[in-house]
Amino acid sequence: MNLATFEVFQKQARTAGIVFYHTGEFTGPIISAAAEALKHRMQESGASGPVTRKLFSTFVEMAQNIHHYATETSDLNGANLAGSGTISVIRGEDDYWVISANRIETTQIPLITGKLDLVRSMSLEEIKKAYKEQLHNDAHNEINKDSKGAGLGWLTVARDSKQPLEYSFSSDAVGDGKYAYFLVKAVI
Repeated sequence: MNLATFEVFQKQARTAGIVFYHTGEFTGPIISAAAEALKHRMQESGASGPVTRKLFSTFVEMAQNIHHYATETSDLNGANLAGSGTISVIRGEDDYWVISANRIETTQIPLITGKLDLVRSMSLEEIKKAYKEQLHNDAHNEINKDSKGAGLGWLTVARDSKQPLEYSFSSDAVGDGKYAYFLVKAVI
């Protein structure tokens, strides 16, 4: 990327209200450092404690989703990157948007769609109830072999979001139909 192109990117990011943006690998240390940087930035900007907490937890859940479920991709040098994707925090007039994108196998689309459609159909009270029930669900990992956590991620994000989660899938032109990009947005 030349400097003129970077300057255009930087101006567009500022105009769009981007508070935080990361693309690349999502390892445990990267997620921790990025989350701390975001929390510090939110505190400096004067965001309220509840907003900062919700942004922090949403950011961490969405970053961990990338870390655990993104398919392997290659960097510009051809090196394999596991757990790669993009996450952005954008400031709107009255809220913040947390948007993530990562590459998945198309075979995962029905499972993801089912989980997100279920959460999207719930009221806030139902989400809170399901969250409490899931906290005490010792059989989660036995029932859901594909899960790499406690099954609280989308419930946490939905609980903190002002609106139902938005999501979409776009095709990966390189993957011959085997892969898609999974995008999800939460409004805090």
